[in-house]
Amino acid sequence: MMTVLGWGALAGVVHFAVIAVLYGNPIVDRIDRAFEGSPAMKRWPSKPRYFATQFLGTQVEVYILTAAFFWLRPGIGVPGYPGALLLGGVFAAIRVYPRFWNMWIQTTYPFPLLVIEVINGTIGTFTIALFLQFVSSR
Repeated sequence: MMTVLGWGALAGVVHFAVIAVLYGNPIVDRIDRAFEGSPAMKRWPSKPRYFATQFLGTQVEVYILTAAFFWLRPGIGVPGYPGALLLGGVFAAIRVYPRFWNMWIQTTYPFPLLVIEVINGTIGTFTIALFLQFVSSR
């Protein structure tokens, strides 16, 4: 349990830093700005509150992924980083696809932003798996 809490906390920080770069880059920022004012987009009066809420929400996911990684990783028959990427791909499919599908069919969230969610969510999930592989192989 301490392994999950400790490495999960660190994985959450690494994940959040990578996500900040992915969402804060000029390309994504320009696409995001194109949809400002859309009724599908929630407005946050406070950026610090938004970032804190975002971090805490994703941290729950990171802890779940960390527990699953340490539980399932020994059973993956592929050693090293390729095995971590394989498990990360499974996690990404479980984590990203349902969110994309539900947002696509149930909301008016702009499709270009949904594509960004899929790409960044997948990269973020791989980041978690690769980080956990790194710390567990030391």
